[in-house]
Amino acid sequence: MKQSRDRNMDRRTFLALTGGALGAGFLGTVLGPAADAWGAEGQIVVTSYGGSWRNFMMSEIIPPFERQCGCKVILSMGLAKEWYARLRAGGVGNPPYDVMMTNEIWADQGRREGFFTSLPVNRIPNLKDVNTLCRYEDNISVIAMIQPIGLAYREDLITNPPTSWRDLWENPEFKGKIGLYTVTNSAGFMTVLMASRIFGGNEYNLSQGFASLKKLKPFKQVDYSGTMQVMLERGDIVIGPLDAPAVGHARRKGIKIAFCAPTEGMFMFEQTLNVTKGSRNKDLAFEYVNYALSPEAQSAWMNQYLWTPANMKVEVPPELQEYIPIHGERIKEIVRWDFAAAMEKKAYMVEEWNKDM
Repeated sequence: MKQSRDRNMDRRTFLALTGGALGAGFLGTVLGPAADAWGAEGQIVVTSYGGSWRNFMMSEIIPPFERQCGCKVILSMGLAKEWYARLRAGGVGNPPYDVMMTNEIWADQGRREGFFTSLPVNRIPNLKDVNTLCRYEDNISVIAMIQPIGLAYREDLITNPPTSWRDLWENPEFKGKIGLYTVTNSAGFMTVLMASRIFGGNEYNLSQGFASLKKLKPFKQVDYSGTMQVMLERGDIVIGPLDAPAVGHARRKGIKIAFCAPTEGMFMFEQTLNVTKGSRNKDLAFEYVNYALSPEAQSAWMNQYLWTPANMKVEVPPELQEYIPIHGERIKEIVRWDFAAAMEKKAYMVEEWNKDM
């Protein structure tokens, strides 16, 4: 998806999900900043990406909720970086959104700056069914959509499938045939953290992480998931980090790409739901979050995009389990990083990557 965490999910979303123009029959309303709509009685403003994501929201997600609550949902199109700029411009007391769906790096920043309010369990009963990995202290946010990231590999081009991140270093048939994200992509950022944890004892021993990654050279560098998937499909590389849904979509096309959940843990792309502290329609915003976490909405996203449901009551049907290998209790194999601490090291990480990689 991108080049910053924003460009990671956002650019990835635009390039992987961007599709045709909005059809004439959709029920929802689409605005940019949506400033005129915010605060009106009986409606809420929710952030959304564009393209096929927007189309799916407006054809499959928004209409059932609007019928259920007798309300109106306004979608504010854009990217996380843009949403956050508008959020800051409005201030805590005058946000342009009621519900901000965004990548965790931006959600973490919003929490630290006091933009979001706790999600009350009595108003959002589906919270109790969400996997514990997806919940935050004081229910200040909740992860609603999960794309587990492990190692994707061409099972027809190698003889020894990986089981561990260490196999990138230890399996000689991978030498010179590895793809990695640049550090400006959140998947690359998290790969550095994982290498630091494995070879340095913890994710903040970055010097050891970079020293280990240098040993993988030469490797192909990519800026977003679409490129990684294409390089695997073409056989330009035989292995690299990739999210499980991308692997699933490739397998559906008959391409011999398999997914490995490394023994040291996976990481993830995610979408976090946050209700703004200054929302004038909090009750309706809470109702929307509860709906987004419902088995019905979670199943819709799962069936459309092969994403792992956060709601533990959603069962992945047998015909999808080949394409959604990580679900249920296996969600706990995903590492959730402390992005507040990690982002303090971001400038150093970019500098080291540009110097050595």
